This record gives sequence, C-alpha cells and structure tokens, in this order.
Amino acid sequence: MSSIVTDAVVTPSSAGTPLSPGRLAAPARFESLDWLRGLLALSIMLYHLNLWELVQPDASTALGRLGVYGVSMFFVLSGLSIAIAYHRFLQGPGSTPRFLVRRIFRIWPLFWIAVLSVTAMNVASREPVSLKLIALNLTTLFGFISPSSYMTTGAWSIGNEMVYYALTPLLLLAYRRSRAWGNGVVLACAGVALVFSQALLDPAVPLSRQWATYINPFNNLFLYAAGIALYFNAGQARRLVTSALLLIAGVAVFTVYPVSGDTVNIVTGLNRWVFSAASIGIVLAVYGTSLRLPAWVGTPLVHLGLATYGVYLLHPVIWRALHLLAPDLVASWAGWGMLAAVSALTIVVSLLIYHRIEHPMVLLGKRLTPARPSSEPPRP
Repeated sequence: MSSIVTDAVVTPSSAGTPLSPGRLAAPARFESLDWLRGLLALSIMLYHLNLWELVQPDASTALGRLGVYGVSMFFVLSGLSIAIAYHRFLQGPGSTPRFLVRRIFRIWPLFWIAVLSVTAMNVASREPVSLKLIALNLTTLFGFISPSSYMTTGAWSIGNEMVYYALTPLLLLAYRRSRAWGNGVVLACAGVALVFSQALLDPAVPLSRQWATYINPFNNLFLYAAGIALYFNAGQARRLVTSALLLIAGVAVFTVYPVSGDTVNIVTGLNRWVFSAASIGIVLAVYGTSLRLPAWVGTPLVHLGLATYGVYLLHPVIWRALHLLAPDLVASWAGWGMLAAVSALTIVVSLLIYHRIEHPMVLLGKRLTPARPSSEPPRP
C-alpha cells in the first residue's frame, strides 16, 4: 500500500519518475512521507490502547481526532504514493493486472498473518469460526462485498484500500486525459462523501452505531482520490500557500478546533470537511517540506515508517494474544504498563516481519510483474 502499507522508504528511484519542473524537490519530501506514516500509525495504536487500557479519547482530544482522521490521512497518503509510484506503470489495460498482483503481494502476506492469528485465538478461546468470514478476509474481498466483515481492529481500511486499488487505473486515466478531467472525478468523489456526511450519517447517533455506514469505501474514496490529486496539482497548490502555514493550520484543527462529544461530531456536517481539509493539508505540507531532521530523530522515524503496516494491523493482535497467553502478566501490567509493553512489542515484531516477510514478498511481486520498457522511465 502506500500509506498504511508502504513498499519501502520512497526515494526518487523508487518513485519511478523524475519530477516535472513545477514539482518540489524530491528527496526530503519522500523521506518526510515516511515520517508521517510512522507517526500516524503510532497515534492510531496509542488511540486504541488508550481506549482498551485507560479511557476512551473523545472528539475533544487530539488523540480522539487522530484515532479517526489518522486513517483518513493514510488514505490521502495512499493515493499520493500510488500516483508517485505507478502513474507511468499504469499505461493501459495490460498493466492493470500487473499492478493488482503487486498490490496483492504487498497486502496479503501480513494481512494473512493477522487473519490466521485471530483465527487461531478464536479457536483457542472456543469462539465460533466462520470459514466464509475467513475466506472473505484472506482474499480481502470483504472490502467489496461486506466492508464491516473484517476480523481485527482497523482491518476495514485494508478492505477499503483494495477497492481503491481496483479504481486506481480509472482515476489515473482521468488525469492522463487532462488535469481538469481528473480534478472533476475527485470532486465527484467528494460529492458522494457529502451525501454520507450530510444525509446518511446521523450526528445525533454515536458513531459506533453507524460504523458500517462510515466505513463504506465510497465514504472515504474522496480522500484517496485527493491524494492522487495532490500529485498532479502539487506545483499549483504549493504556490498558493507555504508548507509551514498548511502544517500549522492542520495541527491547529487537530488540537484547538472547538468540537467535543462523540466522534460522530467530527465526521458529519461542516466538521467533516474541516477535518478532511486539515488532513489533506497536512499531507500536502509534509509532501512539500524541505525539513531535514538530525539522524538520531530522522532514522527512527524512517524505520517506524517501514513498520507502519505492521504497527497499524498487529497491535490489536498482540494485545489480544497477551491477554490470552499471559493473563497474570496482563493483570499486573494493566493500564500504562500494558500500553508501553504492547507498543514496544508491536514495533519490534513489525520491523522483523517487514524485513523477513513483507519486503521479500514485495520484491517477488515485482519480479513476477516486470514493467514494460515504455511503462516506467529510466531510474536516475
């Protein structure tokens, strides 16, 4: 994936395309996307662990807001990164199956680990096991058929991503026709989201009771499409406002914007668009930043970026496994102790799996689906 699921530290060579004159300098920008991925995954993990171990963060807290819109920023990052890496690769019907195979090799290995781990824990706990549900998850078809039929916390977004990958060739085709066509499609996606935020989601009903509606892939498609739009419009957007101002404005929304109560209040009405705009703005700001961090800060953030998919997907699995395998330890470490232990263990396990399983499978997928000579430009 490109956001939650990152193929690698994105560099000019891995992006597969030289920048056009209107675009920003590449190296710092791409490294900064890894920083953002890692920090978002960390914030979502802390949101869930606070919810399970301490207190539920609500819409008035930065953590409560990031628990919802951290995933939204992942969708924006996903569209942006896919456009960077594949806009030249996807040059016709023949390239679409190769693109989807590459995505499967990126998504499925870790997702299978999570699904099979949850299945094993369900068996050990004598909970009902549905072969149909397992099959829907192992194939990630649940995103197309039944978006709420996911087996571990947060996995709904993976189902959404698979739907977006299937639509990516069409989104890129629109932009290849013209920027106006592409932007028109993005606005149409936003129009669909407007129906969700204004009509299908009820601000008087807790979000938990409307979760199946919220996670419908078409409610969040505009965020993924906005990420693609950033790639094709970044030069123009950059001239309108500086990255620093965008970042300050985005952070202000997530910290001081006046809204409280249930998180349904930040996904409906005007607030849906305030927080969505802030999410897109933060990604654009980071995309355009020339900030360089010292190695002792930047290197851990880059590694956290590599572990993003595992941190996002495995922390609920590890939390539950500890409760199942070491209940006495869990009881003695309840609260902050469990939060720290699960966080550290998740990051370590995620990095190991990335280097031993995820990255090798990505390379295998690329070897099985070589780009045609005209599909990608020469590597710099």
